[in-house]
Amino acid sequence: MVALVKRKQDKFQAFYTSCKYITNYMVGLLDCKAGMSVLEPCAGDGAFIDEIIRRKCDANISAFDINDQSISSLTQKYINANNINIQKADFAFIESLNSYDRIIANPPYGAYQTPEKRDKLKATYPGIYAKETYGIFLIRAMEMLKPNGRVVFIVPDTFLTLHLHERLRNQLLLNYKIESITLFPSKFFPGVNFGYAGLCIISIRKAIPSSNWKFPIYKGFTCPQEFEDLLTNQKSKFEVGEFSYEKLKTNPSKSFYISTEPWVEELLERNLPTIESICHVVTGFYSGNDAHYLRRSEVITRGVKKYQPIDMNLVWFGDRLSKPPLDGFEGEKHWIPIVKGGNRRFHKSSEWFMDWSRAAIHDYKVINKKKARFQNSQFYFNQGIAVPMVSSSAITGALIDGRLFDQSIVGVFPKHGQEHLLMYLLGFFNSKTCNDLIRTINISTNNSSNYIKKIPILVPNNNIIYEVVNLVSQLCDLANQREILESDLQQLNIAFDIIYGVKST
Repeated sequence: MVALVKRKQDKFQAFYTSCKYITNYMVGLLDCKAGMSVLEPCAGDGAFIDEIIRRKCDANISAFDINDQSISSLTQKYINANNINIQKADFAFIESLNSYDRIIANPPYGAYQTPEKRDKLKATYPGIYAKETYGIFLIRAMEMLKPNGRVVFIVPDTFLTLHLHERLRNQLLLNYKIESITLFPSKFFPGVNFGYAGLCIISIRKAIPSSNWKFPIYKGFTCPQEFEDLLTNQKSKFEVGEFSYEKLKTNPSKSFYISTEPWVEELLERNLPTIESICHVVTGFYSGNDAHYLRRSEVITRGVKKYQPIDMNLVWFGDRLSKPPLDGFEGEKHWIPIVKGGNRRFHKSSEWFMDWSRAAIHDYKVINKKKARFQNSQFYFNQGIAVPMVSSSAITGALIDGRLFDQSIVGVFPKHGQEHLLMYLLGFFNSKTCNDLIRTINISTNNSSNYIKKIPILVPNNNIIYEVVNLVSQLCDLANQREILESDLQQLNIAFDIIYGVKST
């Protein structure tokens, strides 16, 4: 029987874990001995402290929290424990000179920071992503370790690949030995939607690593009880590979690429040309006030209170030989189609329309330029591929077809001399092959331009390109009639499996 896992959230974005399997595993990794000094920087309701006490390791425990209610509860809970010291403090700014043998935490994820506090965090931790609190807590904890001390944290897995955490990864690779990373789905905490697809438990030792240092990756859990196997000799069934520091240091942005597909790992090691080498990859337009400047077609049923319906008689529909002027239109017919987010493959109907009058353009570029983003305008109204910035399940692409594209879209435009690859690339962005690659390059569902640029691209001979383009043309025709289903992509996926050697590994 699967035990329910309770995870309560408070206003500080603290999630209190009451899953005994996860708690037991983390304290087991901590390997606390008698007389050691232990720190819990965000103690919450004391779950880790309780497990340390249960194991009777007789450690000296310091527990911090910023929440008055937690401090009051912890103080009362451990009132008779002489070896436990409870303090109210914001761990991110603590100036203590104390160091510890062991540090364990389930830090706050994505807690809101006031602009003033964020500025202070940026000054205190230069180069560390200040908006995301768990990275701040982790770097501070590592700093407070004694030599050869150990920290065990449970954090979102986004730090493994997110560009904004590059400095954190660099610190880890230079000054610390990662002992293991354990990946598991956030659904182990049911009933709480905190915006992360996956979580991980990381064990780190404060010791300068050798150039050939390696550590295991554990993955593939179906329920929390299976964490018990990781503390026994059964852990090998969850080990999906090892990370080598030597290899990690050569990855772009020191990213930790994790894939259960052997061909993905082999491909990323080949230093192949990337999308950036043959395409411009750019983000799109934002008006700064869509409620005023954006209109919807009658088929759009969401946001009906915020967005007014468009009068189609006022929409300018040109062709690929005539483009709207970048300085806008005179007269009433000044609304233009804009491609927005939403995971539609191959073709997106024109359902949204932007004010492109000269007065509006003046507002975007001059009056409201601090909020609006009139960026990458040389690509407006060109033919390219619209890739939604966020994908729900798989990356998708649709033709821009000479329309404007907004900031929720990454526009992919073949460079001069590569225009003949447009339809081939459109097929690639809708393939399982591309999705496997992007989800390894970036473990989250974010498809920002920086990650798309890194995707390896293989361009086969003209005969194979021709076959792919024929398939894509058929899918484009079908997408004009109805939404494309996964079953419709079977032949396309087979084609890219062959091109990328997926079947041969």
